Amino acid sequence: MIIVVFIVIWLAFIITDFTLSKYNKKPIFAIPVFKLKDGGTVEYYGLGYKVIKYNVLDDPQMGQIGRKDTVFGFWTLEYRKNK
Repeated sequence: MIIVVFIVIWLAFIITDFTLSKYNKKPIFAIPVFKLKDGGTVEYYGLGYKVIKYNVLDDPQMGQIGRKDTVFGFWTLEYRKNK
């Protein structure tokens, strides 16, 4: 019974943070671990998942266009400056 309660709570965490990432909001239940110096991108780690909230600035000299979105995935999700 206790295992079922933990699984339901874990799924609530995942569903909540996944929904927030779809609306480009920062997660509630994941912890910020890395803040990158590309304009303010933050990597959040949750229980078995990762959220990257991109805030990449434009860099005309490098020909890069900024990125402002949120990506949800497993812990193996990699940072990518461009979409």
